[in-house]
Amino acid sequence: MKMNKLLVLMVLASSSATAFELSVPSQNNTDNLVWTGHLSPDTDTMTSAILAAYIYGGTAVVPEAINPESQFVLEYCQAVAPIQLNDFSQKAVGLVDFNQKTQLHKSINESSIVAIIDHHAIGGKPVNMSQVAAIDIRAWGSAATILADRAESLNLQLPKSVACTTLAGILSDTVVFQSATTTQYDHTYAEKMALQAGIKDVEAFGQKMLEAKSDLSHVSAEDILTMDYKNFEFGGKKVGIGVAETLTAQQLLDRRDEFVTAMKSYKEANQLDHLFFSVTDTKNKRANLLWIDAADLSVATLAFDGDVKEGWLSLDGVTSRKRQIGPAIQQAIEAE
Repeated sequence: MKMNKLLVLMVLASSSATAFELSVPSQNNTDNLVWTGHLSPDTDTMTSAILAAYIYGGTAVVPEAINPESQFVLEYCQAVAPIQLNDFSQKAVGLVDFNQKTQLHKSINESSIVAIIDHHAIGGKPVNMSQVAAIDIRAWGSAATILADRAESLNLQLPKSVACTTLAGILSDTVVFQSATTTQYDHTYAEKMALQAGIKDVEAFGQKMLEAKSDLSHVSAEDILTMDYKNFEFGGKKVGIGVAETLTAQQLLDRRDEFVTAMKSYKEANQLDHLFFSVTDTKNKRANLLWIDAADLSVATLAFDGDVKEGWLSLDGVTSRKRQIGPAIQQAIEAE
């Protein structure tokens, strides 16, 4: 009996020693830790990795190349770019801005995940971990907002460059506070990050980011499709949803034939059951949804009420994949 009790105590002590602690960073072993977001990294994913590494230690990385908006943010904030890591197999991993296995780099073993900091629902096909991991998921507008709150709770004053990139993450995912996902927390921490970064006009900074994101004239349809793209599993179906947020929507709407060709190739190559692409007009708060076959059309018409204009389903007031497009598609697929 004494030996059994001793064994249990040893196991508990071992688990306690290796469990990641979000509230007491000094307890964590971060020698081999990396922080990463989802495939097709966006600005919130990149900036959240930067802030998580600053708070908790470890290294900020991205799983694929960053987009033009994120590149602009790094230059504007004079911040060091996270490295692009192609092999996570020997790393302890903290996830930011996602929890879905379908958005996880293929070399990440789920047993290596020590923490998840996210603002998305745990639906579809979340990562499946046998170990205990530290998890902080809140229904806020960005993962960067959650991490800003974490930094404040630990009484951390951020360097100007990190405060600047964190502000950018908040502005990007809330579309400069226009998205339906925006909360008061996002407004509050954007103001605090702007103060620490020395940025006096938050709206002007956000506008510059939107302009950087909108200039896609030199980018191929194939790259635009996957620049802000996520895979999901809804009702046992493999679903892809790409989004291009832009102030100059008509430039992309005029390229419909290019997108149809790119989507057909991508859907077949990745063996998807459904694929959708939205050109989201951030100026007029309107999503323009594209599909390529009868199966996708069936889902789209069940999911949304809208007018088809020149081959695009026009959805007034729809700006968020997380809060509006994704859930509607999920509900439609699961209802079929």
